[in-house]
Amino acid sequence: MSKAFVKDDDTWEDPEIELDPQANIPAGSRNYMTAQGARRLDEELGDLVQHQRPQLLATINSLGRDKLNPADANFREARKSLQRLENRIAFLTGRLAITEVIDPLEQDGDHIRFGATVTVQPSSGPGKVYQIVGIDEADIERGRISWTSPLARSLLDGKAGDIIKVSTPAGEQELEIIEVRYLEIL
Repeated sequence: MSKAFVKDDDTWEDPEIELDPQANIPAGSRNYMTAQGARRLDEELGDLVQHQRPQLLATINSLGRDKLNPADANFREARKSLQRLENRIAFLTGRLAITEVIDPLEQDGDHIRFGATVTVQPSSGPGKVYQIVGIDEADIERGRISWTSPLARSLLDGKAGDIIKVSTPAGEQELEIIEVRYLEIL
């Protein structure tokens, strides 16, 4: 095969890894997070920098030193892994640099803001409880929705007794806000 058709450099981007720290954050906004969410990102960054990167570099060095052909598959795969790791480190570093920690326990009032735990009742079916959290903390299985999600955007500034309309894949749905609380989010 002609070399003209073979990518021969060490650069490689994984489409699964977000590279832009501003991704999904509305223009002019900060990366709002709870203290627990920011701590989790900081711990991940620390693990990548202090443990995973040195281990991977040692692997790459041993493969490059032990093999006569540094272009071998194991060496190339290790280099790709290092690139993915470096991309994640850069993303986390950038994301944490624009993070603003908001403590839900310091929020007050009866209106829905970041950090609120909101109980809603759809027009049909059981009620649901959502916590409005940062983009990197969202976990729908645990009832945590990003403050940028359509549901959270519909809820923001609402209060108990309000009825809001939300567009869902199943169509427009009405939700009654039953309760707004500010609790610690673990």
